[in-house]
Amino acid sequence: MNQFRLFDKVFNILRLSADVIQVPLIFIVAYSLKFKVGYLFRYVFSLHYGSIYDHAQIEPYLHVMGIVVAIYILTFYLVGLYSPSVGLFPEVDETIKSVKGVSFATIQVIALSFFYREIPNSRSVLLYSWALGIMIVSLSRIAILQIELYFIKHRKLGENAIVIGENDVAQDITEKLVLYPTLRMKYCGSLADAAPLQLHYHIREKFIILGVPSQYKDVCIDRKIGVIFLCSRAISASQYKDMVAFCDQNKIILKVLAEMSFLTPLTVSYELDGIPFLTTEGGIGFFSGVLKRVFDVVVSGLGLILLLPLFILIGIATKISSPDGPILYIQERIGKNGVPFKMVKFRSMVVNAEEKTGPAVVDEKNETRYTSIGRWMRKWSLDELPQLWNVLIGEMSIVGPRPEREFFVKQFEEYIPYYTYRHKVRGGITGWAQVNGRSVLTRRPEQKIKYDLYYIKAGSLLLDFKILLKTIFVVLKREEAY
Repeated sequence: MNQFRLFDKVFNILRLSADVIQVPLIFIVAYSLKFKVGYLFRYVFSLHYGSIYDHAQIEPYLHVMGIVVAIYILTFYLVGLYSPSVGLFPEVDETIKSVKGVSFATIQVIALSFFYREIPNSRSVLLYSWALGIMIVSLSRIAILQIELYFIKHRKLGENAIVIGENDVAQDITEKLVLYPTLRMKYCGSLADAAPLQLHYHIREKFIILGVPSQYKDVCIDRKIGVIFLCSRAISASQYKDMVAFCDQNKIILKVLAEMSFLTPLTVSYELDGIPFLTTEGGIGFFSGVLKRVFDVVVSGLGLILLLPLFILIGIATKISSPDGPILYIQERIGKNGVPFKMVKFRSMVVNAEEKTGPAVVDEKNETRYTSIGRWMRKWSLDELPQLWNVLIGEMSIVGPRPEREFFVKQFEEYIPYYTYRHKVRGGITGWAQVNGRSVLTRRPEQKIKYDLYYIKAGSLLLDFKILLKTIFVVLKREEAY
């Protein structure tokens, strides 16, 4: 644990040192772009381009640089640039924090320049410093993050962690430990009375049972565990007290799952003056919902225009490979608030593919109903592109739970709790479930719903953006595409 804390401090010192160096550098370059470009073109390239400012000296900027650096560092601290980013695509979070930090710091420097004449107030220099700052600080933060991740992954730095329990929630915790090294915890294994009958997609090859829950003391000592995630409900009050005492004596962090989390997946954590609660608040607010709709309209509109040549080529290929059927396949799906709508796809299967079987899900790799071009379209998810029209007219969203057919909705509602909650938002072309298992989850609706509900309660424009990025990688890798 001490090694890990030292490692964390070293990288924070590295971030601070980078800021102390790069903030003055940003202003020197910004000053040069405004006042010295003429010198560069005239005396280096022998070109008469740009103005010469003999009166503008850099000394006034250097004299106040200590104040400027202090403003930037304090602002960076307040926006979280010295706190680790965790979760999906931490590079995106680092970039967003860099934009916030540089923007707020620039505004403060501009404000101070009105009151203190010592601070040069060239608007061009401040504008250049803002643009350069966003670029340089973002790149430096991402570079430091990559170095940090390298040491976490390859040098095995980070807290050793175990999970007690084999239920779905315990698997959720294990999945996050495996997927997100930015959590700075290394999954060492689980303690469970029996192996789960079915494992989550991402931990199929990572899940390890180290023993039964009663063996936690030996496991913790043997493997130098620093964090325990207690997700089992089969722990008595006396056993729990004993575990708390053991963790306290051995400087192990014990994280206990709230009991109500077992009963409903629709809650998020909330703290009232230091008292922890679970609340059903969450999801996308009104303003974010408006922005999400604007984003959907812009992206779908541009997509339909820019992809029109591809649509024509796919249409021709579909007609050649299966001339008897239509190019587009229109199927009724259940949308927001349970309202049916007509979802549009490129036809990837033979005509009347379900005539003999009735409604049926894709049979993974053994599917025989595809046309010759259809299997290729499914591999690259090209058959889904016409749904941009559904997005444009408001029946779907770019990101959201995947709309399902009424036949399957009625089936799933009978045995999957909270299944109807996925209809609280518009269905999406891609979604959180699609980037966490894709076709594998088609036959595991009880797991798929967990991802859909997570998106509904934790949804945000930032999460949408990350899901879109993740979708690109999933499609390019053809991950679990059938």
